[in-house]
Amino acid sequence: MKKIVHIHSDHKFIVDSERYLGDFFDNELIILGSKNSSNTEYHNKALFFDPSPESLNKIVTIVNTADILVIYNLDLFKSQIVNLLDKDVKIIWRFFGTELYSRKLQLYLSTKSRSFFRSRLFKDQIKSIFRFLFQNEKLFYRAIRRSDAICCVFKEEYDYLIRHYNHLPKFIPLSLENRNYSKEIDFDLEYPKRNTVIIGNSRAFYNNHLDVLDVVEQCNLSDDIEIKLIFNYGAEDAYTHKVREKAGILAKVALIDSFIPPDEFINFYGPVAAFVNNSYRQLALGNIFLALHKGVKVYLNKKNPTYAWLKNEGLNIYNIETLKNDLVTGQIHLTKSEITHNLKCLNKLKEAHSKTDFQVQVLQLLNN
Repeated sequence: MKKIVHIHSDHKFIVDSERYLGDFFDNELIILGSKNSSNTEYHNKALFFDPSPESLNKIVTIVNTADILVIYNLDLFKSQIVNLLDKDVKIIWRFFGTELYSRKLQLYLSTKSRSFFRSRLFKDQIKSIFRFLFQNEKLFYRAIRRSDAICCVFKEEYDYLIRHYNHLPKFIPLSLENRNYSKEIDFDLEYPKRNTVIIGNSRAFYNNHLDVLDVVEQCNLSDDIEIKLIFNYGAEDAYTHKVREKAGILAKVALIDSFIPPDEFINFYGPVAAFVNNSYRQLALGNIFLALHKGVKVYLNKKNPTYAWLKNEGLNIYNIETLKNDLVTGQIHLTKSEITHNLKCLNKLKEAHSKTDFQVQVLQLLNN
């Protein structure tokens, strides 16, 4: 068996290591941070380290005994680890998105969203032009060049990334089996659904909420349509204050401000008619897949590579530009035949992205 060390810093994604369980790999978990109530399950299954200079050499020593290191979200501290490893340790970068997307923020914000981040956008532009004058940026890009593979969900995103970012390593598509967003297909759905439309997945500015709220404001909605905006986690700033203010003046819009426990969120989209995400980047895949599994009509921005991916896979996915007309006419539901078609496509997607196929590609990396 080949030894893999996984390094995590976000408890929500520790479960991703399960993709490597089986007969091929001996897995060891390292969690950066302290033991707490959010990672109780792993208190006896993982090693815990503070992400500090004092821990750096200890972690590197452990990882150098492995065949493969899997890094989840390539931040500064993990970049330092990667850059200190022996050359015979293979590096897999489990791409989260923010590592690259945050460095070219102007590509992912609408005009309305951009107006709240002018100072940051200017600083990002300077960093982009003179990135090798900044020590942190040098460490980050050196770690990318040291990596042997990058894992993200679909090739359309990888193809998009390599058009905008240099020196990306080999692409390995993630398996879709047994993930929360690829749970068992349920063909026995409650139908018809309520006239409920969900907007966004969080407070993150990548959602470009204000543009969608403008569309809602322009519509003369029927009395039975309700709009709910998921706004229950993420930083608070001038942007989120403006979104709250805008939503507050729209009688049809209600904010979901409180945390929804995972066991409840699995069924959250059951009665929902439509889900709207106005992100220009891959975002909220968990929400999108849960919605599709529950027969929800999904609206995405055409700039988002997720839109192209799901359309290419044959799913009924809708361009956000049609939202205004659909709200006015009440065409916010999928038909039963469209739901059945989407569920069959999701089954095919899972079969085409099996855990075994994923693990075989990881093993092949060791032979290159």
